Amino acid sequence: MIVSLTHEHDLDGLGSQAIIRRYFNLSSENRNNEITYYFADYTDFVDKINVIFSTESVPSQLIISDIGFNDSFKNIFSVFKNAIKRGCQISWFDHHIVDESIKEELRSLIHLYINETEKCAAEIVKDYYLQNDPIASKIADFARDTDFRTNKYNLASDLESIISYNRGAQKDQNKHEIVRLLSQGDFHNPWFMEQLESLKEWLEYESTFSSNHAMVFPVELFGDIIISWAKIGGGKITRVLKQKYSDAKAFIGIDTRNNDIIIHSNFINCRELAREFGGGGHKVRAGFKYPQIFEKANVLNNVFIESMKESILKQT
Repeated sequence: MIVSLTHEHDLDGLGSQAIIRRYFNLSSENRNNEITYYFADYTDFVDKINVIFSTESVPSQLIISDIGFNDSFKNIFSVFKNAIKRGCQISWFDHHIVDESIKEELRSLIHLYINETEKCAAEIVKDYYLQNDPIASKIADFARDTDFRTNKYNLASDLESIISYNRGAQKDQNKHEIVRLLSQGDFHNPWFMEQLESLKEWLEYESTFSSNHAMVFPVELFGDIIISWAKIGGGKITRVLKQKYSDAKAFIGIDTRNNDIIIHSNFINCRELAREFGGGGHKVRAGFKYPQIFEKANVLNNVFIESMKESILKQT
């Protein structure tokens, strides 16, 4: 059995998995291998790894895509060592900023570790498995467009919205369908259109909610930070905030479906800030958790606010 484990939050993660699925579907030598698909975020990645290796038999391969390495992940090294002894081949494709010491440890431990920060994960996966395949190339183009926010393709933005709409374990079946359709190059399938119709009202309502609840916090010697929340992805919230407060220096979006926090800023190292709270990501965009964000519904905890201010000042 082969297991593909990917980041569930965006098109880069599911697009990477779609390319992996396409590769194994096209490869005659692998066609008889059963493939199981898992979806993870940074809060449950270690749990998913433990579930994958909790049975008596281990998969023949584990392929991880679009997951960076947070400091809290270090205990998976012992899990990997045991799985490798039991015959599992582990490959990991990523583009997040990761400490060189961690990269070296992973490269020395697992079968394959590729991390290229100038590409998105789907591009890395495509280059490794299906470099000249037109459908894999199109998936990678769409993933880059959303991950690097180049905004060239309306379809890529639509797919990203559909994925955001289907976060959480209760929507795993829909994520499976997204991966299946992408892997076939069926980008205009009516199912996608139905999803877009279903999410239209939700997206508009939650985007407006995040805009209306935005709070401005001046940080001395830095500038304004904007914080808001809604039941949509934190990255989407930061984009809404940036449109409304174009002169602000940092934007924090809280997805209240699971209290994931995204910070976006061109003026600080967001990854280093996120690492203070066990998170990680990219220099201008990163994610993390915080133990008590709200005092009560729609009222931010003052300790959280001050903690964000202090952490931002450390990065200036």
